[in-house]
Amino acid sequence: MTEPRLISRKRFTTVLALTFFTYGILLMLSFYLFSHWLIDKKEREKFRSEVSIEATNKERLLNHYIGNLTQSLQSIAYNPYFMSYVVDPRYLNSAEFLFLTFMLEHHDYMQLRFLGPDGKEKLRFDRDRSEGYPYKVAKLQNKSKRYYFRESAKLPEGAIHTSKIDYNIENGKVVHPIVPVFRVSTPIYFKGEFKGVLTINTFARKIINLFASSPIFDTIIFDRDGYVIYADGKFYDREHHPKKLTEILPLPPEKLPQKLSDEYLSEKDRLYVKAMPMGTQTIYVAFTLKPGTALTLKKEDYQAAGLMLTLLILLALPLSWILARPTEHMFETVARQRQELEELTHTLEERVREKSEENARKDRLLIHQARLAELGEMIGNIAHQWRHPLTRLSLILQNLKALSRKGRLEKEKLESMLDTAKEQIFFMSETIDNFRNFYRPATREEEFTVREAYEKVLQIVGYDLKHKNIRIHYKEEAPTHLHGMFNQFAQVFLNLIVNARDALTEREVTDPEITIEVSRKESEIQIVIYDNAGGIPEEYLEKIFEPYFSTKQERGTGVGLYMVRTIIEERFGGSIVVENDDRGARFTIILPDPSPIR
Repeated sequence: MTEPRLISRKRFTTVLALTFFTYGILLMLSFYLFSHWLIDKKEREKFRSEVSIEATNKERLLNHYIGNLTQSLQSIAYNPYFMSYVVDPRYLNSAEFLFLTFMLEHHDYMQLRFLGPDGKEKLRFDRDRSEGYPYKVAKLQNKSKRYYFRESAKLPEGAIHTSKIDYNIENGKVVHPIVPVFRVSTPIYFKGEFKGVLTINTFARKIINLFASSPIFDTIIFDRDGYVIYADGKFYDREHHPKKLTEILPLPPEKLPQKLSDEYLSEKDRLYVKAMPMGTQTIYVAFTLKPGTALTLKKEDYQAAGLMLTLLILLALPLSWILARPTEHMFETVARQRQELEELTHTLEERVREKSEENARKDRLLIHQARLAELGEMIGNIAHQWRHPLTRLSLILQNLKALSRKGRLEKEKLESMLDTAKEQIFFMSETIDNFRNFYRPATREEEFTVREAYEKVLQIVGYDLKHKNIRIHYKEEAPTHLHGMFNQFAQVFLNLIVNARDALTEREVTDPEITIEVSRKESEIQIVIYDNAGGIPEEYLEKIFEPYFSTKQERGTGVGLYMVRTIIEERFGGSIVVENDDRGARFTIILPDPSPIR
């Protein structure tokens, strides 16, 4: 039998170093490809998140603007001076003074007019340009054939008609240069008799600027048939200067939105299209990423990846030397660890006693830990909801700095970017108010509905669920009333939804979903909450409601579900059970129906 040939330490070190270096090169190439894919994926996800926030904010501001217009219109319609003129034309001076006052107060009002029941103008004030001085128009026109008069005349008293964005028409012709106009109208009745239509015409440029004020996205506004109304700072006339949306955007014609809330998203082309409500009309908006705008710090990401690759190469040789050290160091380590293990065995009894005392202290601090867990969840959610506004504020400041350095910081652009910054600060302030109200300790029992508790929780975690692409469904045939402490019951929903969210995120479930079903069965209320995260391991089902038991390892406190059971059983006199179905975990809450008491 031949003796085994011993390899020298020098040769062993050389072979190991070359092997590790080759492995490092392969790992470097793999890491480069993975980094490139990950950075691109991050950019796409950032676009989806940012454009969704942008569209939501613009829709909210548009609703606020139309709400103010509606309030002004109704203030005039029910004003005693105006109604006196409607009944008796001798009170014309009072109505003129009222019209002039409103025109002076609102600089975006282009026209304020009252049309008689035959569609002819009876009183009209105009303004030639925004911020211009209003004046009474002496030469009145017949607007009986205009669609906004005909549609408004059909409405009941108090109803509001909003127009589409179209162009100012005088004597049956479009005024050039084009002046985009937006109108709100309401019918005027006196003792049930139709007296005419009151209309406010506004410079639609304010609505256009509301959508075009983003420092990140370019905005295109178009009609239902895909004809452009506004794009790249220009207005288009469908009859005299038609332009199709598909001529300027890579949007398939079949993807054009046809009904309210239809949307189309292309992460590849950085394109988002949505139909939004505009009073009784629908506005169609497309958002595209502005050229040269960075949603993520891509340069810094590549620099970090390059630095890690460099460190990997530099560490190749030292690591190979460490791995090639004489094997006796391994034996020394094993012997030392064995000695430590023996010492640990001798002190095990003492450590068990100390652990028992520690557990007893933990039992006394259970409620305190539950509150700390709630505080941590609140801070985490606030931080998550603030991350996007802070990022956008940072981008606005960077763009301000860049524009200032290039001498291109115009007054209008500065005001537009400052308005956007204010929107983000307002959003962050609203977030603080929502969280503060949710976590305020309950002091009295009250009557509330299950949906109210669900919607309150959605204000806390809804944004996080949307960011993680987790859909949540709420099903209820009729409003279900409960009596007790509202915040405590909302805390039950919060714990169960957050647990489902964590499971879906940790397991990277495709098409993650959370479903809540509320129903009545005889004298009981049944609330079922389930997800598609695969369920809870069978060995944990019986322990899931025990204090300090958690399946989240270091991230869990083990008090959430224990508090859920305590609230349901002790505060609401019900019960809660958990089981697995073919998709995931299913929590069922049974509560006594308080309806007979009400």
